[in-house]
Amino acid sequence: MVKYTVFANFYIDTEERYLRMKDSFFSFYKSNVYDWNINIRGKYKNKVKIFLQENISKNLNIFFLESKKGWVFDTLNISNYFKTNIIFFWIEDHICIDSVSKINSVVAEMHQNKIDHLIYSFFHKGTYINQLKAVNHEVKKNILFFRYGKKNYRNLKSWYKKENHTPSYLIAACSFMSLNLFKKNLSLSKIKKKYNPMLPFNFEKSFDENKILPFNAGVLKKELFVSIDDNHGENGYCLIDRKLYPNRVCKNELDVIRKKKYKIFKTNTFFDKVKKILNF
Repeated sequence: MVKYTVFANFYIDTEERYLRMKDSFFSFYKSNVYDWNINIRGKYKNKVKIFLQENISKNLNIFFLESKKGWVFDTLNISNYFKTNIIFFWIEDHICIDSVSKINSVVAEMHQNKIDHLIYSFFHKGTYINQLKAVNHEVKKNILFFRYGKKNYRNLKSWYKKENHTPSYLIAACSFMSLNLFKKNLSLSKIKKKYNPMLPFNFEKSFDENKILPFNAGVLKKELFVSIDDNHGENGYCLIDRKLYPNRVCKNELDVIRKKKYKIFKTNTFFDKVKKILNF
């Protein structure tokens, strides 16, 4: 039996996010999880802590980290507690629509084939599978995978251009990752300055951020998790639009609340000062 580590560093600031987090938890918690390492931010953090303690009987580490150095720095500290070689980056508003046995099978295939990165959500209509036409890959029961090195990077780059297709991210947050790749990616994320350091977005790597290569990339053959309210560019994709989840609060309302706390992009201090002076 191959077990995995659950990691989260999320911000639960409304009753709706709390309810979604619980629903997401119950969709996968009975799978082969060995340990839980959860950092909770936001005004619901104590409520989330109590919920997790009531439902997880062992190997639970809870943190309330929100240092000025930011999300990546805090996550580096949390990563020292990981106990397995496969990390599940838990995003609280994605729900497993398959069985926990399917999760277990996917994790086992990752372990057997030394796969470093596998996106577990935003499957759409097999978007990631279509891209494999450009590379030599292997096929297993639940996963297709390939070596994401220089050659296949060039092949995919040419394919994207030919198909007029937007390149997929090299590293996505909603993924299973090997421990080595997770830590390597955090090291690169420390020097990335695009997004507000208090938010997790610097963790993800676009197609152009290829310093993270090489690694073994896996692709699901079938949908496993689905976002509750994010269509991700495809009308009708999310669970709410499929009528599979109650639409208690719309996405726009939640986004407005979140943006009041942090701006997504890193503040340009010099120009902000100039702007303040001019406004004054």
